[in-house]
Amino acid sequence: MIHNFSKKTIVNEEELKLINPGAVSVGRTAHRPVIEKRTNDLKIPAKPIISIPNKRYVVKSTTTKNTTAVPKPSENVLEEKTELIIPTPIKAIELEVLKPSVTTTTTTTTTTTTTTTEKPTTYSEFKETEKLEINEISDNAKRIAVKHVKDDYDCKVYKLGEVFTGRRALMTNIGIDVGTKNIVIAYKNNEGKVDYLSEVNGYWIFERATPFVENMLSDPSKVRSDGTERPARWIKMPETDQICVLGKDAEEFAYAKNDTLLRPMAEGGIAAEEEAMTVLASIVQGLLEMTENEVGKFDEKVKIVYCTTAPAINKESNIDYHKRVVDIIIDGYETKSEISTDTIKESHAIVVNDSPDGTGVGISWGAGTVTVSYVKYGIEIYSFCWVGAGDWIDTQVAMRHGYNPEASKTRKKTAKETPTTIAKRKMQIDLSPDNEVSNRIDMDIKLHYDMLINQVIDGVVQGFEEHESEARIDDAITIYMAGGTSSPNGFEQRVAVLFEEKDPPFEVAEVLKSAKPLYTVAEGCLKAAEMF
Repeated sequence: MIHNFSKKTIVNEEELKLINPGAVSVGRTAHRPVIEKRTNDLKIPAKPIISIPNKRYVVKSTTTKNTTAVPKPSENVLEEKTELIIPTPIKAIELEVLKPSVTTTTTTTTTTTTTTTEKPTTYSEFKETEKLEINEISDNAKRIAVKHVKDDYDCKVYKLGEVFTGRRALMTNIGIDVGTKNIVIAYKNNEGKVDYLSEVNGYWIFERATPFVENMLSDPSKVRSDGTERPARWIKMPETDQICVLGKDAEEFAYAKNDTLLRPMAEGGIAAEEEAMTVLASIVQGLLEMTENEVGKFDEKVKIVYCTTAPAINKESNIDYHKRVVDIIIDGYETKSEISTDTIKESHAIVVNDSPDGTGVGISWGAGTVTVSYVKYGIEIYSFCWVGAGDWIDTQVAMRHGYNPEASKTRKKTAKETPTTIAKRKMQIDLSPDNEVSNRIDMDIKLHYDMLINQVIDGVVQGFEEHESEARIDDAITIYMAGGTSSPNGFEQRVAVLFEEKDPPFEVAEVLKSAKPLYTVAEGCLKAAEMF
């Protein structure tokens, strides 16, 4: 059923120009968005309707429940978002190609080259200076590197707009992972087990919105990115007349066109682009709509806990601004239930979910940031984040193979590889320290993984040293990891090897990677919602 806008008040043309536009995509008609009110100087997204199978989801506009002034990000912060962060590596692993042996046993040795030069600041300097050739993994590293399987429950993951045929559950608590790459909602089904709703947090813009393009996107008989026949998920902006394809559909379009997937978030926070808030609101509120009306039913009072990153140690960030944006988006979701919200660091949520006694170091390897928390009995002792994570690897590796970020803004193809193609390839790579490297791209991906892991481990060690007076460390500490960047096979072994090399001021009991790295943070948020 198409939402009726006639009962709402439509703002005049002048006021409309001041607000981030959105629109309804229904066939060939683009309707003017409905704006209820503007809060201070923050641009609030309008109410687009997302075209999805069997239904039109209305993305609600924001309300003014919180009238406190919203801090605006400084110009410096916005300018910094366009810069590429190149970490200063300490050491990194350069794999030597191993020759597999069938009948004989080959003993290899580890050679460490020591240098007294300054730390390299570029990729080429890094390759020519400090190198650590590791072609075997020690027995201790094998012992502590464990893929953590929490339980045998085969969870279900529903995509935005997917048809749900099960029994709806009454919901009082919800966890949301508002990630740079993916947005995930965790909830409990009728059996008390945790299931998920997920969508790629991205979009792709058609340069020309022709009737043919609109009809093709709205065609319910077309097979889409998830293999089902349905309309694509898209919205249309009335001021620019551009069509924005959302989620996984957008990722597939970008990949097919050898283009770069656009993101409404960058470096763990809201992006600077004008359409960013509209896209983010469309996906978040669309998932909430499906949670309440398809897979479940909200109770009279619903507690929502969503995750945030931590203060960055290598770049200025504005976490408070991002939190206010997400609060406005959730507050703007129209429901008869009373919704209250809280936040938790994403790395803290990992420990809450995976640690039996609530103690350990949680590391969330995301797309925009790597967030780290040391948690003791459920209480956070310290936390930090490193800006430049999975997205940084994708961009840097693509640049080594001819990708030009500036040219990509005008869609001038300059190289075969893009961050989107590298991101797909990165999920299929084997990062095991003893795995044979077969080509240059895989080698570059591994090298950049090592640079990133080194910086994060340095931060963990430094954090313990700076907070030594706040927490006694008598027992070995377990490292709990999750996040999309940690997904490749062998990642936990690679981290274990580098932790061993760094010789931290504490004993590492185990390095555990979640069996569900994309969904663990959302599940931790759900557990936190049950505790608040």
